[in-house]
Amino acid sequence: MILLWTANTEQYLLPEIDKVDDLLSRVEKNVPVPASLLYCVAAIEEGIIYLNGSPQNTFHPGVVEYARQKGALIAGSDFKSGQTRYKTIMSDFLIGAGLRLASVVSYNHLGNNDGKNLSEDKCFQSKKISKGGVLDDAIKGNRLLYPKDQDHIDHEVVIKYVPFVGDSKRALDEYSSQIFMSGVHTISSYNICEDSLLAVPIMIDMLILGEVFSRIKIDGKSLGPVLSYLSFFFKAPITNHPEYVVNSFTRQRQTLVNFLKAAAGISPDD
Repeated sequence: MILLWTANTEQYLLPEIDKVDDLLSRVEKNVPVPASLLYCVAAIEEGIIYLNGSPQNTFHPGVVEYARQKGALIAGSDFKSGQTRYKTIMSDFLIGAGLRLASVVSYNHLGNNDGKNLSEDKCFQSKKISKGGVLDDAIKGNRLLYPKDQDHIDHEVVIKYVPFVGDSKRALDEYSSQIFMSGVHTISSYNICEDSLLAVPIMIDMLILGEVFSRIKIDGKSLGPVLSYLSFFFKAPITNHPEYVVNSFTRQRQTLVNFLKAAAGISPDD
């Protein structure tokens, strides 16, 4: 059994729950916590895989440690289906081409329940945080263009609720790069997509791969507690090594493909 969390975005919960004892105490004493957190704890205790498809910080340090103690498997967070996946490809392309990406502005409007929920500022902050980290990996991957004292990209995300358009999401992006002789190079895109229809095949993929990964052992040990190889499907992936998180579309895909090749006895590409 796999529990796939696809509910609307919740508020970002701060401060984070760092200790397992604190986590269990809150549950025991019925202290209000987000629903996704309760379902996650239940999944951990039942020993089933929990995949978090929403952007809130469900996976607090105490939750990850509890999964480790119980031998449970978790992965997330926030499905990467449309605009953000395109953004990871564009940053790969521009920075890989030697252009110093300096500004990324994303505007969305949609009319489904997700759009209505994100019109609440406290919920939108969760989404903004999950979308905000997707460029970090590209910056860290090129210290010539982004020395440590200049490793910043102006990155802004706007989401508006327009009931009439329903599930047909509109996404506008602008990518501005600094080029030779202080010039500026800008690429703009306009994307119309059926938001839910983009997400469903990704859900199916991560369910299938999650089940496969639950049966794989390396040197007799199971993967986890975080199924890091599912990062390809998430905007804000968590890993078993927080200091090493890959957001690049190309690197995430290569990592996943190479792992599956190795598991199948095929020589990996790298």
